[in-house]
Amino acid sequence: MQRRADVPRLGSLGPSARAVVRALLLAGPLSRAELARRLERSPASITKITQPLVSAGLVTEDAAPSAESRGRPGAPLVLHASRHLFVGVKVTADEVYAVRTDASGRVEATGHRALRDAEQSTVIEQIIHLVKELGRDRTIQALGIGLAGQMSRFDDTVRSNDYLGWDQVPLARLLEDATGIPTVLSGDARALTAGVQWSGPGRGMSDFAVLTVGVGVGLGIVLDDRVVAGPTGKVGMLGHTRVSDSGPLCTYGHRGCASAFLTTWAITRGIGVPLGRTDVDLAAAFELAEAGDAVALRVFRDAGRALGVLIAQLVNLLGLPAVILAGDGLGMLAHTREGMEAAIAEHLDPHATAPSVVPFTSGFDEWARGAAVVACQWMLVDPPGATPAQL
Repeated sequence: MQRRADVPRLGSLGPSARAVVRALLLAGPLSRAELARRLERSPASITKITQPLVSAGLVTEDAAPSAESRGRPGAPLVLHASRHLFVGVKVTADEVYAVRTDASGRVEATGHRALRDAEQSTVIEQIIHLVKELGRDRTIQALGIGLAGQMSRFDDTVRSNDYLGWDQVPLARLLEDATGIPTVLSGDARALTAGVQWSGPGRGMSDFAVLTVGVGVGLGIVLDDRVVAGPTGKVGMLGHTRVSDSGPLCTYGHRGCASAFLTTWAITRGIGVPLGRTDVDLAAAFELAEAGDAVALRVFRDAGRALGVLIAQLVNLLGLPAVILAGDGLGMLAHTREGMEAAIAEHLDPHATAPSVVPFTSGFDEWARGAAVVACQWMLVDPPGATPAQL
C-alpha cells in the first residue's frame, strides 16, 4: 500500500487542526470567520491553525469568497477529502462486507466474502483479504470494524458478540499486526450512526437518533454533533425496554419488551407458529401481510406500536427532533406505520415536539461505510499514540 508523503495523515495533526478538519467534514466549506464561531476560537487563532493546513495541501481556499465578509478571511476553506482513505468492514454471522471510502464517507470500492464458519481465524482471514484487495496501491489511514457487541465508541476488543460467539477477542490488535493499518472497533449500530451523520440523512443535523430493527434492535445517538457512547460505551441498549405489560416473550424470557415485538425472530415466529409453518422468513412475512393475512397484520400492528413507543420514549428523554429508522427489518414500515404513528401520539409527552421519522434503506455496505467513518472520526477525535504534531 502506497504512502503519500506530501499530505499529512489526519491522525498526525494536533488537536486544533483536527477540530478544523472535523468541522469541514461535518459542514462542508466554511470561512475562517464561521470556523471561529463554530469552534469558539478567535479569528486570529483560526488563521494561525489553518495556514499550515493550506500550506500542506490539506485544505484550499475557494476562489469565490463567501458573502459574509470581504477579502481573504471570508474565502471558504475546502477539505480535500479524497486524499484520505479508510476501509470499513461490517461483520455478520455469515459474511464480511468491506468498503473503501474517502474522509467524507464517499464509497470508492466495495467487496464482500462469505464465511464458512465463525471461527476467529476464518473471520480474520477474510477481513485481511478484503483489506488488501481494497487497499492495493493506496494508503489506508485507518481500518474500522463494525459488528454486534458491547464495544465502546473507539474500542480494540470484541465484547459480547452473541452472533459470532465471541467475547474479549482483541480483534483490533490482531488485524493491525496483520495489515499494518491502525484499527478500531465499534458496535455496528453506532458505526451506522456515524455514517448517517457524516454523509447520510443525518448530515447537517446536530441531534438525532438512528433506530435499527432486524436481527436485533439497535440504537445510535448524536447529540451536539457527537456520536454518544457514554462512560462505559454501552449507550443504546434499548432492545429489552418494556413497551407493553402483555405480549410475547423474547429469547431472554422478558414479556412485552421491544425485542419480543420487533426482531426478525419475533416477527417470523409470531406469524409462523399460529399458521403452523416453519418456513416463514421476513420476506414471506411481508408477502403474507400484503395478501391480507390476519395473523401477519396483527403481528405487524403490534410491532408498529412497539416501535412508536420506543420513538416516543427517545424524544421524551432527549428532545430529539428526528429519528432515522434503518435495518433489514425496515420493510415492516409498509405494514406498521399507522400503529407506529398512533403510539407516538399516545406516548409523547404533551410538551414534546413530534419528531421527524425518516426511513433509511441501508444494506450491509452502508453499515461498512459507517465503520470507515468511525475510523476517520477516531483519527480526528482520539488518534492512537497521539503526540505533538507539526501542524
